[in-house]
Amino acid sequence: MNARLEAALTHWVYVAPLLTPPSTEAEYNALVESLDALLDAGASDEFHPLATLAAMVGDLVSAYEQAHYPMPAPRCILATEPAPARC
Repeated sequence: MNARLEAALTHWVYVAPLLTPPSTEAEYNALVESLDALLDAGASDEFHPLATLAAMVGDLVSAYEQAHYPMPAPRCILATEPAPARC
């Protein structure tokens, strides 16, 4: 086993929750807090060392939100002109 893998295994207990899809609201909230902390630490800069981790966490948050908080279908808002046929 190489040194990089050994280091990863030593710290895995801390890293795994950041890379595991949330299955509960509490896990989702913890992931959102972690994402906020990553972004506050500068990970919104694509060249920051934590940028890739922030992107992965963001993907997990987004997937949970799409599954549990779907966007409602758009509604037509009628103006002074007649509505298009698709409304």
